[in-house]
Amino acid sequence: TMSNRPPHTHELYALAKHIHFRAGEESKAFSRCKFENRDKNVTEACRAEGEALVRATNALYAEVTKNYNEEFKEFAKCLDWYGLRYSRCRDKQAAFEAVFPLVPETSKDEKSFFKLF
Repeated sequence: TMSNRPPHTHELYALAKHIHFRAGEESKAFSRCKFENRDKNVTEACRAEGEALVRATNALYAEVTKNYNEEFKEFAKCLDWYGLRYSRCRDKQAAFEAVFPLVPETSKDEKSFFKLF
């Protein structure tokens, strides 16, 4: 399956909002570390936080390619084809998010807000 390799750029773009919600703590920790160590070697200073974010992202990618591969692949391929422009792939995005919501209990207001991205 596709999950035997790291995700490609267009696949990461397709997962971006899901990473924010489902790996949010790891993402915030890595961003905070980069900010706090901006005058240092961030690669070394934030290695643990970066590795935690990569693990969380790879686990999410594996889950998606195992359980929602068709919808995910269609959305990711659309983003790849249209130069990562979400506006050209809203139908594919909606189909993917219908089977794999950002978070199960996301309110309608939150979903409306994130259509801006």
